[in-house]
Amino acid sequence: MVDIVLPDFKYWEDKKAARFLSGAQNYPELTRAAVQEMHRQVGVAREEQDGIIRRGLMIRHLVMPNRTAGSQEIMAWIAGHLPKDTYVNIMAQYRPLHKAFDYPKIARKINRKEYREVVQKARDLGLENLDVQGFWWLG
Repeated sequence: MVDIVLPDFKYWEDKKAARFLSGAQNYPELTRAAVQEMHRQVGVAREEQDGIIRRGLMIRHLVMPNRTAGSQEIMAWIAGHLPKDTYVNIMAQYRPLHKAFDYPKIARKINRKEYREVVQKARDLGLENLDVQGFWWLG
């Protein structure tokens, strides 16, 4: 039995997913369906009185340079299809490695503006349980 699920929602668009995930063209569609099913099974991740989360959905999203991942669209989908208190970890640690340098759009780290855009979009959409990577990114 699984009590906590921690899926990564990487890309919004089929073409980008196929390009950057070794041909995983159906990735966005399958991820949306999987995330909804995970939520149906375990619900929203909530801390118990002792501060520990023992059950629920926790979505991770890695912000990519040049809006490559479709982060704002992903946040909009989450806000429109899941409860507003869904736990969303917005990650800032993208580092280009290996074949990333073959693709100019992802051949650099993200910048503060790109990260702040995604966090602000999530907040504007009413998502209220955000795990934000260090306040220095927002400064």
